[in-house]
Formats: sequence, C-alpha cells, structure tokens
Amino acid sequence: MRGSAQREGAIERGVIALLWSLPALFLLLRCGASGELPFVVQSDSAPWITVPAPVSAQLQQWGEPEAPVVTFLHRASLPEATEGNLTLRALGSIVVRLDGAERASADASGRGPVEARLDLGALGAGVHELEVEVRNALGPALLSVRGDGGADAFSTHTGWSVRGSDGALGLAVLADDTRIDPRTLAVESPGAALAGKADTLLLLATAGAIAFLVLRRHALPTLVTPGLASLAWLYLSFAQALRIPGSVGFDARHHLEYVGLILERGSLPLAAEGWSTYHPPLFYLLSAALAQLGASEAALKLLPMLAGVGTIWLAWWLARRLLPDPPKVSALAALFAASLPVSLYSSAYFSNESLHALLAGAALVATVDCLLCEGLPKRKLVVAALLFGLAALTKFTVLVSLPVAAFFLGWKALRVERESAGRALAAVAAFSGIVLLVAGWFYLRNLLHYGTPVVGNWALPGEGQLWWQQPGFHTPAWYAAFGEALVHPFYSGFHSFWDGLYSTFWGDAFVAGRAGPTLRHDFWDYGFMAAGYWLALPATALLLLGAGLLLREAFGAASQRRRLALLFLATSSWAVFLAFASLTAELPFFTQVKAAYLLVLCAPLALCFAVGFTRADAWLDSHGWLAAQVLLYAWLAAHAGAVFLSYAG
Repeated sequence: MRGSAQREGAIERGVIALLWSLPALFLLLRCGASGELPFVVQSDSAPWITVPAPVSAQLQQWGEPEAPVVTFLHRASLPEATEGNLTLRALGSIVVRLDGAERASADASGRGPVEARLDLGALGAGVHELEVEVRNALGPALLSVRGDGGADAFSTHTGWSVRGSDGALGLAVLADDTRIDPRTLAVESPGAALAGKADTLLLLATAGAIAFLVLRRHALPTLVTPGLASLAWLYLSFAQALRIPGSVGFDARHHLEYVGLILERGSLPLAAEGWSTYHPPLFYLLSAALAQLGASEAALKLLPMLAGVGTIWLAWWLARRLLPDPPKVSALAALFAASLPVSLYSSAYFSNESLHALLAGAALVATVDCLLCEGLPKRKLVVAALLFGLAALTKFTVLVSLPVAAFFLGWKALRVERESAGRALAAVAAFSGIVLLVAGWFYLRNLLHYGTPVVGNWALPGEGQLWWQQPGFHTPAWYAAFGEALVHPFYSGFHSFWDGLYSTFWGDAFVAGRAGPTLRHDFWDYGFMAAGYWLALPATALLLLGAGLLLREAFGAASQRRRLALLFLATSSWAVFLAFASLTAELPFFTQVKAAYLLVLCAPLALCFAVGFTRADAWLDSHGWLAAQVLLYAWLAAHAGAVFLSYAG
C-alpha cells in the first residue's frame, strides 16, 4: 500500500513538473529564439540603439496609419580597402543605403525583429556613409548592426547619428527599457511618506498591539472578521462612489461608452467599434440594465463594489474549506482580501475587473470543492462550469485557468475515483460543454467576424487603430530588476517587471491610468499609500512563506484529494502568472505589468498570506517570543490601517 502511494505521488510530481516547466520553457524560447516578440538582448559589440526620446506614458502612433521614418547615419573611415559583411537587425522595416545607393531591405511582419545581411564587397579606403531607414508602427525604431570580416567600423554604438520623425538630427542612445519617468521624483517617496505619517501609524500599531494582548487567549466568532471587513469595504466603496466620477479610472470613459452603445442600439457592439468593446459583455449588459432602471453614474459602481465584498467572503470560504482549523487562518484570509490595495482601487473605478475577479475566483474555489469531495458530484461540477462560463463572459483572463480545471477534474476521475476512461472523459466533456454553452457564442461571434475568438484593442482591424506605449520592447534587464518600487513607486513599471507588479499590487501606482504621476487625481491619500509600500514588505514575505508551506504540503503527505486541490490552485496560479508575463513580452508597454490582471488569484493569495502569518505567529509563540508577537500584530494593524486610510481619501 505504501509503495503504491509512493508511486502515485511520483506520478503526480512528474505530471506537475511537466505542466509547470513546459509552458515556461515555451515562453523563454519564444522570447529568445522565435523572433516573434520585440525582445532584444544588448551586446557590447553590436548594441541596439534608438532615438533619444523622453520617457512618456502617452499613446504612440494612435490615428496615424503610416509609420514614422527614423534614419540612422554613420560615417566610417577605413584606413585601407576592406571586405566584409554586415548583419542588420531592427524593430521595424528597414532600407539600407551605402554611400547613397540602396543595398538591402527587409519588411517587418509583426512586432519582432527583422534581419538583413549586406555583403560590402570590396570597399576602398576612405570615408563611407551607412544610412539605415527604420519604419516601425508598433514600437520604437531600434537598430543593431554587426560588422564581420573587417567591417566592424560599421557596428552600432552611441556615436551614430539619428534623425527622428521631426527631422532633428542628434546622437543615438542605447535602447534601454528600464528608464524611469523623471516626474516620479516630484511625488512622495515611501521613506518621506512614512516619516510624515509616523504619528498615525504608531497609533495604529499601538492599537494593534493592545488588541493582541487583550484578545490573544480569546477566539473571535467565526464570522466577525469577514463581517467587519465587509462593513469597512462597503463604507469605503460608498464614499468612493459618491466622490469619484464614473469617468475616472483605467479606461473608465470607454467602459461607460460600451454601456452607452448597448443602451443606444439595444444590441452588443462588435469588438472593433470602440476602445473597450472587445471585452466580453456580461459586465456591460448588467450595467446597462442598471442604467435602464434609472441608476446614476455613481450607482453603476454597485457591481464592482459588491463584487469586491464577494472576494472577501470567497477568500474566507476557501480558507475554511482547506484549513478549518485554526479559525485564525480564515479570519486572516478575509482581512487580507479586504485590505488588498489592488482590489480596493479596482472596485473604486468603473470596469469589469472586480466582477471578473469574483466570478473567476469563485470558479477556482468551486473546482477546489469538486476536488475535495468524494466522487464527482454532478451539482458541484455544474456550478463550477457555470461560474467558468460567466467569468469567460466577463473577461478573457479566466480562459487560462479553464484547461487546468478540466485537466485536474479528469485526473481526479481517473486516478483518485478510479473511474473508467470513458466516464472520466464524459465528465470533462460535460464540464467543458456547459462552459461553451454559456460563453461560447461570444467567442464564435468574434471568430466569424475577425477570424479569431479573442480580439484585443491592441490589434483591432481598420486604419488608424494602431498604437503602442513605451518602452515598446523589452530586454532581460527589465525582467531581472527590482527596487524602484521601494524608492519611487509611482509608475515604477517603467523600470522593471517586478517593480510594476509590486507597485500596482500594493497601491494604485498607475493612478487610474493618468498620463503621469504628477497628474494624479486627489481622491486618494498618497502619503499613506506611499508609506504602504514599505509596510507591505512583511506582507509579501509572509505571502511567499505561506505559498512555500502550501506547496510543501501539496507534494507531501496530505490526503490525495487535498493534494490535488492544492496542486490545482498552484498550477492555476502559475498558469495565470505565466500568461501575465507572456502578455508583457507580447505587448511590451509599461501599463501591461498591472497587478489587476492577477485579481482572479485573490482567494489563493489570501490563503497563502494567512498560512504564512499563522505559521510565523505560532513559531514565535512556541519559542516564547511575546515581544516579537506584539510587534507582528502591531505591524498588521499599521499595514491594514494605512491601506484603509489611503483609500478613505
């Protein structure tokens, strides 16, 4: 029996290793070897160069069907006759001229680099001029030239001249996707904000310490924490709805236009008929129904507001289902979900993010419930499928988790319940069929109109629909760096992937999609928000600790159904994260690294934090470190209080 369990565990680990490693390997190969993505690697011998443009959050190319011409110029002085070859790589189509005569060209077919080779033949001694025109409608004009066989004098460096679309001639600069917006230096830094808010934060910390000392031997009723958290959330939400206009928020004006089109026509617009009409329609249909009932612009925020409350209870329920003891875990999960900045500000703006987070999160939790149950209860399977279908009618992100859920449900039927292959396949087919029945019509509609089931506003058909944002390309340095979010968090997504993720997870670092950090709206208290970036460091550490502990349990001695449920959550989270990272490589715009795209994982992340906090607390308690426990709860109160005060305005 023990040998059979060990074999089963080994099979599970092997399957999970493949599920996790193959997509990651595919992404790495696609970035580094496929040439499909605007991903470049700098080198000393032939660096990528570009126009010296300032960092800007503005849309580029919008409304301009023709790509601007950027001309790179270099005069090379050859002391003697030379023969060699040039390898030219560019982001954009290129035309190459040597001494005024066109010698090579290459047309771009997408965002990835193009390459052209030029045999110089026999060049006589003297000065020769290399001129390369680059046209790129999907990003900045980048160029790299490598000279071989004695032609290294033509290789790119910062001594090249470049003429931009404005006709001005200047020196080229190295292509760098980690430059920051200098305007971030004009707003609060976390250190200065922490010093400025020290009195209030010390008061909150003291209250947390006292509450811990008074209540540490008393268990609170099960529903107290999620209930109080929901009341605090509703207070913030109503205050936000009354103060913040519906047009404030990430593409909020375009979301409202979507609703307006539905009301005006009495039917759904097509994906290319508006900036946001590519989104699945459920949120907009529900909002249009509210508007028809006479709801004001402020009242239309009822859906995001209530969806945010729903995520609190979802996190609480997932923790109760997986870890009924101790009750502290579910209470902490609810507290985390209620004080998660990305969820708070997303629900304050008019968009489909919060409703999608609720429905997609509920679909994950419902699948966990199916995996923990004996057998495959039809009712639970139907509920999970309906939730996946409704989530897919709200936003695309859940599509990443759908095949993961189908795989684990099939795996459970085969390996745990020992069903026949036919019955397992029938269960998965029924699950998938319900999802298709609910949401498939929308994706079929896109397929018939545009030839693809998923349409995004970054690739809409028609003239004048092209656009891009800086930096427009990525390098390994952007994915490897971190730290700017702790110094200058607002718009730190310009600097790196991890800075963008951290800063938008723990605060509204892109300030409702405004064009720069100095153009922030005045509905938040940015002092508390900035201070929160330092206060969030322990929360991040506890979240990672909890994730590690749950992973160890998933691969450990837990029951087979429990292991399967934990592995499903881990695999779904990994799939969503990889899709998120892949999107930043596909669309290398600083706004793509926005933590709101990970809101579907609110409940699993809340569970991880709760497990990490509980384990740290128990360890301190077992070692008799009461003073450290007091500090832990003092920090928790200061962190949660700072978040509340940030969005109370």
